[in-house]
Amino acid sequence: MNFAKKIYLLLISLIGVHVLILSSLQFTAWPEMLSFPYMINNGFTIYKDFHHVYQPLLTFILLGVYKIFGFNLLTLKFFTFTLIVLIDLMIFLNLKKLTKKNLLSLSVLALYVFLQPIFDGNMLWYDVAVILPILVSVYFLKSNLFMSGLFVAISFLVKQQAVLIGLPMFIYLLVTKTKKKDVLSFIYGCALPVLVLATMLQAAKLFPDYLFWTFEFPLLHLPKIPGYAILPNSREIKIFAVVAATLLAGFALNYKKLNEDPVKVKFYLLLSILFFLVLSAFPRFSLFHLQPALAVFVILLGVLMSFNRKFFIVLIIPIFFLWKNVLVSSNFEDRFYGAGEKQFASELKSRSIGEKVYLLGPNSVEYVMSGTIPPKPWIENYVWHFEIPGVQEKMIDGWKIDPPIYIYWSKPKSGNWHDLATYQPQKIVKYINTNYIKIDEIDNVEIWKVVKI
Repeated sequence: MNFAKKIYLLLISLIGVHVLILSSLQFTAWPEMLSFPYMINNGFTIYKDFHHVYQPLLTFILLGVYKIFGFNLLTLKFFTFTLIVLIDLMIFLNLKKLTKKNLLSLSVLALYVFLQPIFDGNMLWYDVAVILPILVSVYFLKSNLFMSGLFVAISFLVKQQAVLIGLPMFIYLLVTKTKKKDVLSFIYGCALPVLVLATMLQAAKLFPDYLFWTFEFPLLHLPKIPGYAILPNSREIKIFAVVAATLLAGFALNYKKLNEDPVKVKFYLLLSILFFLVLSAFPRFSLFHLQPALAVFVILLGVLMSFNRKFFIVLIIPIFFLWKNVLVSSNFEDRFYGAGEKQFASELKSRSIGEKVYLLGPNSVEYVMSGTIPPKPWIENYVWHFEIPGVQEKMIDGWKIDPPIYIYWSKPKSGNWHDLATYQPQKIVKYINTNYIKIDEIDNVEIWKVVKI
């Protein structure tokens, strides 16, 4: 077997190890990853008939996948692991292109394989989905600027904060004295997907709703909602500090060699992208919001390790230190898709088959699991949705025309009025108490039936 075949065999084996590790850990099946495509599949119009505070691309890709393979957890996991495999591949290709060293690229990818679960990566969320187009864009930078710009735009169509990486990439083109026609090619690539989206939204008369949920809502309304902003906890600070210190140490040790190498400009570009990706993890911080930053981080480490192989040994120590936090999440049932959720969905299906229902508290994945739907418009019980002026009134107006026959209402827990398990939308609550009657209760969830239509 020649050397090239050995490298790719090792690459496949390493990717297999990554999937094996993730398969043994708790998977987070975020309800929106199933319920958003499910609602569209059942005649709901995105942005207009239900809240969707994200860009539309991932939701519609998932819709296509679910239509082929079915709306279930297995399909979600298959899609997630396939995406992560492609991310692994793009990290390797970027490292190989930058360092020209196969074994080094594999070694750095191995670091990523063990770091990625530490940052709560066993899930599909917009932060995970945006990694692939970002890495593809970086890979094509300079070699095919139209494709690079195209994938910058695609990353934006997955998550709007990704627009921030376009600025350092454009500056990079100017600093490297790229020809004007090539810069324009990059701009054309950026513009094409955005123009297609804008045209489709305008044709569907959804542009005002799109602008509200994806820009006005997060920029103007969310900052005013108490409890939305979340700062890192002590565990997250430790993990972030260890990883950041590793990068700073590597940079300090290799600063002189780095600045004597032609790769330095690309390194500083990636460092700028890393800064914006870390920034986009706030104000509602969680480790999984750092997943895009982590992918760029390991590429930067690979560049530094290309100057000093001994630096690799230094990296192993913090990974072993951090892995003790991952081991505690092994052998758990899937989050949001466990036995309790399945039992509730079974009850929901048997009691409400053929009727429209509204879940005031239970997760929206229960709609998918039970085969039920809410009336339009559908807004989940989140304080940052219902406390926007006019939203509760809009949903009540919809109920007056097409009411849910049953409302499944979780008993609020004690806590701040704006906490997720505590919050109760007062106007919705008043309407329910006036027009519905409690008929039963299952597992701390009250069942209310409409008495006035």
